[in-house]
Amino acid sequence: MGKRDIRTKQYMQRPEVFADFFNGLIVNGEDKIDWTTLKELDSTMLANLPDASGQDATMVQKFRDILKNAVIMRNDTALFAVLGIENQSDVHYAMPVRNMLYDALAYNGQVTQRAKRSKRGSGAFLSGIGKGETITPVITVTLYWGSEPWDGPVTLKEMLAEIPSGMLPLINDYDINLFSIIDRDEFPEYKTELGLLFSLLNSRNSDEKLQDLVQSNEAFQHISRETAELMRDYASLRLPRKSKEGDYNMCKAVREIERKSKEEGRLEGKLEGIEENKVETIHILMKNLKYSAEKAMETLDIPKSEYKKYLTML
Repeated sequence: MGKRDIRTKQYMQRPEVFADFFNGLIVNGEDKIDWTTLKELDSTMLANLPDASGQDATMVQKFRDILKNAVIMRNDTALFAVLGIENQSDVHYAMPVRNMLYDALAYNGQVTQRAKRSKRGSGAFLSGIGKGETITPVITVTLYWGSEPWDGPVTLKEMLAEIPSGMLPLINDYDINLFSIIDRDEFPEYKTELGLLFSLLNSRNSDEKLQDLVQSNEAFQHISRETAELMRDYASLRLPRKSKEGDYNMCKAVREIERKSKEEGRLEGKLEGIEENKVETIHILMKNLKYSAEKAMETLDIPKSEYKKYLTML
């Protein structure tokens, strides 16, 4: 795991950020998940997959990114859920299968724990849980940080080969709950800096959009170190000097992009001017001295690797 991936995981793992993300996703930004009540869960998923005889055959071990127990308040009623985030910097073309396995292992873990508490010989022994018992829902969100649109499948059925329509109702589907930062048109209301982070990364492919964004919101002048580092990592920004207050003015970072863009434009203009002058000189040598194009370019010390380019400009 690279430094950027570690920073991303640590950032989203912070209880206040984690709760803010799911509050925005599930309850439109309302404070229904109290970050102080979140409980970190072991992200290692283990299961023994039995063979046809029902005996243990294969041990499966998977490592999830972030997994927490949460209490969601709805109309004075406490709902319990297991919430997970799978961070993706790149498109994963088997994500539906991967997430389905993760969630299945999480459910299996709950049943296994119940089975350990069941007495041998009771009605719950074979199944692991008794009649009427329930397990906690598991919600996994795929959080995509990449700069290019997500072009992979978002459901299991999208991965399947063409099958007769009559079979479709019999095949269970699985959705990856994709949250693609680059593909979204708008974001939920957030109370942490998530909104600033997501909106900047959503605009990273356009210098003009970045300029408009930071100029329209003064909050970008005071960004925490953790958020600023992810802005740097995913938007290729250069962090300015830290302020006396310990935060970062990301407006300066974006202005640095504009300055570099102008310098590159000026340099490109100079190079184009040099090329135009060389083309004009080649024309003069060919006309007045009856040189061939190749001899004229050789006289001007133009590398042979560039002959083709100049020939197209003549």
